[in-house]
Amino acid sequence: MKAIVLEQLDPASPLAVTETAIPAIAADEVLVKTHALAINPVDVKTLEDYTIVRDGEKIRASAAGVFDGVSPIILGWDIAGIVTAVGSDVTKFKVGDAVFGMVHFPGHGKAYAEYVAAPASHLALKPAQVSFEAAAGATLAAITAWQCLVAHYTVKPGDRILTTAPTGGVGHYAVQMAKHLGAYVIALTNPANAALAAELGADEVLEYTSFDAATATPLQLDLVLDAGGRNAAPWFARHLKPGAPLFYLPSSLSKAEQQRYQEQGLNAAFKMVTNDESAIDAIAQLLHDGSIITKIAGIFEFTDMKAAFAAQQKGTAQGKIIIRMPVSA
Repeated sequence: MKAIVLEQLDPASPLAVTETAIPAIAADEVLVKTHALAINPVDVKTLEDYTIVRDGEKIRASAAGVFDGVSPIILGWDIAGIVTAVGSDVTKFKVGDAVFGMVHFPGHGKAYAEYVAAPASHLALKPAQVSFEAAAGATLAAITAWQCLVAHYTVKPGDRILTTAPTGGVGHYAVQMAKHLGAYVIALTNPANAALAAELGADEVLEYTSFDAATATPLQLDLVLDAGGRNAAPWFARHLKPGAPLFYLPSSLSKAEQQRYQEQGLNAAFKMVTNDESAIDAIAQLLHDGSIITKIAGIFEFTDMKAAFAAQQKGTAQGKIIIRMPVSA
């Protein structure tokens, strides 16, 4: 099969397509022939200096065992495709089903390939009316948003929720999901993204160029989802209700940082997505109902992964960057 195989993590990697063996599947796994992939900021960071938080401390991914001792490495976690084989214990899917999901995150997803071995619990059925490209996008980013709004905090009708980077990968799902859950959604963004934020369902759009957090009337927020990582927690302080959480999504917080914020009366924490069967199944329903859509920023061919990484690295994409897999028998 065709795959992007790396001997080591290296920012200068050409991300070239090569040939490797089709993976075997375990009893609880299915084999998926991929039709589309999605990439995320973490894909790019993995080649650079990827860190995760473990027990409140920042640790390089290799040191934490994510890719330690793994060779060769196949990057990626987000897939959509067709099931071509099922493990002996799998009852959720059958051969021929169209599926999508985030595979083994955090861990070695091995998604940049024509075939991916994935635990059945990491996938959901793709709604028929949703394209493979749109489904592939609604994986890591969408699960991140959903877990923040449903698991880490439970959104209630009327909650006032602010999302930064509301037109990015995580943010554009967060706006739609929060609105679906009955929240009053405030989007904080750049002028170039204001129209899209409103189109996605934001009740109020604030622009960095005109919003002065230090002097503006307090927003009385129940939750902040900081998907942009532009400002430290004190910047939001006067706009948060007492005890209201502030979730940082693009970067980690050390124990020392969390302690410092707690001493300032701020409930700030870093939230990292993890595999969650209930979340991907819920997202499949939201896609089916039209409650959320995937905004596609661009589609790249599998052989042009380097260009896709460059587009992701700019940090200005509206929605998701998608990889189209080669069509073959």
